[in-house]
Amino acid sequence: MKELAKALLKVHQEMPNVGNNAVNGHFRSDYATLDHIIDLVKPVFLKHGIIVKEGCREGAVSIQLLHAESAEVDDLCIIDLVCKDPSNPQQQKSAETYARRRLWQLKAGICPAGEDDDANSASQGASKTQPAQDPATGLQGRIDLLKPHETAIIAFAASKGTIITGVHELPSSWLKDPHKLIDKANEYSVANTITKEVAK
Repeated sequence: MKELAKALLKVHQEMPNVGNNAVNGHFRSDYATLDHIIDLVKPVFLKHGIIVKEGCREGAVSIQLLHAESAEVDDLCIIDLVCKDPSNPQQQKSAETYARRRLWQLKAGICPAGEDDDANSASQGASKTQPAQDPATGLQGRIDLLKPHETAIIAFAASKGTIITGVHELPSSWLKDPHKLIDKANEYSVANTITKEVAK
C-alpha cells in the first residue's frame, strides 16, 4: 500500500489543528463536534485523493480509507454502538454520533484536546474513572512521547509495511522503546527527505 502511505503522509503534514468547538453542559467539558471535524479533515483527505468510506450496520459503525488512484485501502475500523437503552432513538443517535466522531479522529490521527465526552445521552452519565498512568511508563505516556514525531513515524512505519494514520495505531511491540523508535523514524526521515538549495 505504498501509494496510500505516500498520500497519508501528505495528509498528516497538512492536517489542521482541530480544536474544540462545543461545550458539554452535563460534564462541563469541551469537545469537537462531528460536523466540525469532518469540515476540517475531509477536504485534506480529498485533496490527496483519499476517500473516506463510512459504513453502518446494526449495532456498529465503521470507517475505511480508499486511495482513489491506486484503489488501495487501509484496515477497516469498527466501533460497536453502546447505549443504555438501544430502543431509545435519541440515545441510539447519540451513540452513533459519538462513535463516528471517534472513528474520524482515529483516521485523521487527531485526539481530543482534553476530556472528550458529549455522549451522556447514550450513557446517561454512567462513567468509571480510569486509573492514572505513569507518563514515563504507561501506554498513554509513551504515545505522548511519540506525538511530536508522528509524521516521521508514520513514514517510517510505512517503509516497514505497517500502514497507520497515527501513532495511537502502532502495534504494542513498537511502543516498548519509544525513544529508539523516534531515533529510527527521524533517521529515516532525514535520509529520505530531498532538500533543494534555493539559488541566490
